[in-house]
Amino acid sequence: MNVIAVSSVIDSCTLIYVEVDENSNKVWKGTVFNDGLFIAEWGRVGSKLQSKAHQFSSVSLAQNKFERTKRQKLRKGYTEAAIITTNTPTSLTVKPEDLDVIAAKQIEHGKDPRAKQLIRYLVEVNIHDITSQTDIVYNSKTGNFSTPLGLVTPQAIADARNYLLQIAKSAKQNNQPPRNLINKYLRLIPQKLSSKIDYKVFYSQAEIQRQHEILNALSAAIEMNAADTTQNIFECSIKRVPGSTVQGRKIFRKIRKIYESTINKNHVSAKYKLTRLYEVNIPSMIKAFEAKAAEIGNIKLHWHGTRASNLLSILKQGLIIPPANAFQCTGRMFGNGIYGSEQSTKALNYATNYWNNSGDNNQRVFMLLCDFAMGKEYHPKNYSGGFPMKGYDSTYIKPGTMNVINQESIVYSTEQVNIKYLCEFV
Repeated sequence: MNVIAVSSVIDSCTLIYVEVDENSNKVWKGTVFNDGLFIAEWGRVGSKLQSKAHQFSSVSLAQNKFERTKRQKLRKGYTEAAIITTNTPTSLTVKPEDLDVIAAKQIEHGKDPRAKQLIRYLVEVNIHDITSQTDIVYNSKTGNFSTPLGLVTPQAIADARNYLLQIAKSAKQNNQPPRNLINKYLRLIPQKLSSKIDYKVFYSQAEIQRQHEILNALSAAIEMNAADTTQNIFECSIKRVPGSTVQGRKIFRKIRKIYESTINKNHVSAKYKLTRLYEVNIPSMIKAFEAKAAEIGNIKLHWHGTRASNLLSILKQGLIIPPANAFQCTGRMFGNGIYGSEQSTKALNYATNYWNNSGDNNQRVFMLLCDFAMGKEYHPKNYSGGFPMKGYDSTYIKPGTMNVINQESIVYSTEQVNIKYLCEFV
C-alpha cells in the first residue's frame, strides 16, 4: 500500500511594517515545511498576498533561507506581529460551535421558542454591530473575531489599549496624537487601511470609539477560546413572561403601568409601546446585589437603556463601569457609575440611539428594568464636581435641578444594581 507523505509546518512567522508617514501597511509571512519547502508571502494588510515558493533539498537549507529573509525584514523596520498561531505558546482551545449555538445552549430559556429566537437575534445584532463598524472578521465556525492577520495575543490587546488611551488623550486636548503611537497601535492590531492612509482619523472621538470596540471584540474572542469546553460562558437565564397565564398577564400589566406612568411625552421615544417582557436572572449579579442591598438598603426600581447590540455582553457579565480614565467615558456629568432613571423615556432614548444620532435605529428596541440599591443618596443643587460625593452611596438628581430636565440616579458600584426584566418595545 502506498503511503502519501503530508508535509507539515516546522517554523513560521508573521512580520508587520506600519509607518503612516510612508503610507506603509505591509505584512510578510514566512513558512518552513518539513519537506524542505519555504514559502514567502507579502503585501498590504487585509489584501490578497503575493507568494513565492522555494523548494530546497533539505530542511536546513529551507530554514536558512527563512532566517536570512526574516533578519533582512527586521533590519528594514518590520516587527513580529503578535498573532496567535500554532507555534504560539498558549492554552487556548477553539470551540467548534457557532456563538449563537453556544448562547442558545448555555442561556437558560425554558425551551420557549420566542426566548430562543431572542437569544439568536442578540447574537446576530452583536456580531453585525461590530463587523459593520470595524475591519475585523467574524468566523462563525469558531465564534471568534480576528484581525486580517489572525487572533492577536492578550498582551497585544493590553498594550494596544494603553496606546489608544494616549492617542485619545492627545485628541481630547486638541493636540495631534504622535504618529509613532498610531504606528505602534496598528502594528499590534493589524487592520485593512485605505490605499492612502489618513492618520488624522485618529484625531476623532468616533474613530477612537471604533477602535475601542475592536479591542473589546478581540478580547472577548480570547476569553471565549480560553474557557474550558465544559465551562459556561453564559451563566444566566432569560425567560419570557407568558401572556397565556393569569400571573404572566398580571406582571405584564404591572410593568406596562410603570412604563406608561413615567413617560415624558416630549421625548421621541414616547411613541414606543411595551410588547414583550422577559425575566432575567444572572446569579452572580443577584448574589452581589443582595449582599450590598442588605448593607445599604434604599432599593428603587429604575430603567436602564442600552442598544440591543450590547445585551449579549450584559447577559454574559452583567452591567459594568468602565475605568475612570477610560476615553469612552463621555457625557458622565455625575461621575463614573451606572446610570438609571425613574423616567422611562429618559432611559429609552439611549436604547433608540437618540442621544448619539437622530433617533433612527434599525435594531429592535429593549430596555432593562433594574433594582438600584441607592443607600444614602446625595441630592446636588448645583454642580460642584467630584462625584461620587464622599460619605454617600449614590447620587439622585431631581428633575429641574441643575438644568437637568429628567430624573437621573447614579450608583458607583456594580454590586448596587440587579437586572430584573428585559422589556421589548415597538
